[in-house]
Amino acid sequence: MINNISAKIADSLVEAGAAPSEDKAIYEYGIKMGLLLVINVATAVLIGLLLGMVWQCVIFLIAYNPVRTYAGGSHASTSLICYLLSIPMILAVLLGIRMIPWNGYFCAIVLFIAVMVIVFLAPVEDPNKPLNEREITVYGRRARMYSALLSGAAVMLWFAWMKQISLSIVMALVVAALMLILGAVKNRRILEEKA
Repeated sequence: MINNISAKIADSLVEAGAAPSEDKAIYEYGIKMGLLLVINVATAVLIGLLLGMVWQCVIFLIAYNPVRTYAGGSHASTSLICYLLSIPMILAVLLGIRMIPWNGYFCAIVLFIAVMVIVFLAPVEDPNKPLNEREITVYGRRARMYSALLSGAAVMLWFAWMKQISLSIVMALVVAALMLILGAVKNRRILEEKA
């Protein structure tokens, strides 16, 4: 369905002269990715709305996306599977913020472990998203920078009694770290199967 919509939009751009016909496939891909992003964010916000945790959801997404972009980790084989897996992930994150009995010590330990995983593993490439040597260097540096900035923000917000915002950031780093671990395990299995 999304493929059809993006193809129709790309066709109309070419017909209107807004896009060259030889670049139609590029526009179609970009439109498809944009539509998927809108659907993913809208679904996450809807889940947040249903749980009464919209702003926690938005903070999580804002914190998670840059770290995930540069840290890498496990990726689904298709965008549909990615979308379907993101629904329970958002639910787990929001319920974790709400239901886990967080205190300063537990939060600090969880945050420290998540940041250490990111520092030592990032970036983890995926067979669906391979990285070259330059990307490995740049992405690793950026993942570590974002995780340091976010962990510093989480600590300051915790002590400023903005614990829900702090926990949203902590959960973003935790999920990014879990994706790295899953990606590293997946890559190891692939290497073992090839050997």
